[in-house]
Amino acid sequence: MFTVADIREIAIQIEKNGEEAYRQAAASVKDSAVSEIFLWMAEEENRHATWFASFASSEPLSEDQLELERMGRQLLQEMVADQTFSLDSEMMIDTADFDEAIAQAQSFEDDTVMFYEFLLSLVSEEDAKKQLETIILEERRHMEQLGEMRDAGPEACRNLALV
Repeated sequence: MFTVADIREIAIQIEKNGEEAYRQAAASVKDSAVSEIFLWMAEEENRHATWFASFASSEPLSEDQLELERMGRQLLQEMVADQTFSLDSEMMIDTADFDEAIAQAQSFEDDTVMFYEFLLSLVSEEDAKKQLETIILEERRHMEQLGEMRDAGPEACRNLALV
């Protein structure tokens, strides 16, 4: 059984991992438009982690449930500790093409959605399901925004991180 707290911790860790990978890539790529995309994504991942941290459960847990939750959370954190799904730091650093940067970011968002949808199938607590569905919608929104950026082109996306 995954609780809201479990989902929250998983989501926060995944977002932090993504933020770190994007920031490292942004600092290393030569193309400023690609760097801006990565910086914007890093800020979005940071915003999501903060947002996910605010999720709370309305159901009180017994002592036994609290202990199971703690053990489950620790196990899940170990599973996603360094998980960046399709984000490959080396590949991102070598990205010199705007469209490739967008494709990499979209792939990460898609992988994240698939992971959260998998978790959704394992969740029984209604609050946790609702929170997870909200997370999935937010990740899908990112994919749409990235598509709009791709369509607008690199010049339209300059200075994204400053907006």
